[in-house]
Amino acid sequence: MINLRKLRTGAPAQFIRRHRRALAATCAALAVLTALGSVRSAGDLPATEAAHSITTLDPGERAIPVPLSPPAAAGLLHLGDVIDVIAISDSGTASTVARGALVTGVPAAGGFMSSASAIVVVAVDELTALRIAGATGTGDLTFALHPTSPR
Repeated sequence: MINLRKLRTGAPAQFIRRHRRALAATCAALAVLTALGSVRSAGDLPATEAAHSITTLDPGERAIPVPLSPPAAAGLLHLGDVIDVIAISDSGTASTVARGALVTGVPAAGGFMSSASAIVVVAVDELTALRIAGATGTGDLTFALHPTSPR
């Protein structure tokens, strides 16, 4: 039988109590590094496909993360795709918040939480980035793929 009193007062419990902030910071840093490792950038592509990446944004463009719903939808996108970002309110009303957004970052295939990660990065102008940021807090975001997207 496990002595619970000994677990609460033993050496491991004292260590955790003394170093709880450092342990929490370490866990948070590992979570961030793991999440960042699951996102592909244009640098992962051959030179012919990496025509537009975060490092080559045009003047006036901004790269903004877009949390997509449903989460599996992010797996359908590829770098270089052109999408319209659509906001869906809680009442079910849909409106387009960004037209012609260029996808510059997608979840990595087979990466940590790749099927659950729903965040893609798109390049848009500053006003559109503000509209996307505002729509993120008011409902779900999804996308419509342009037929001109490379495949």
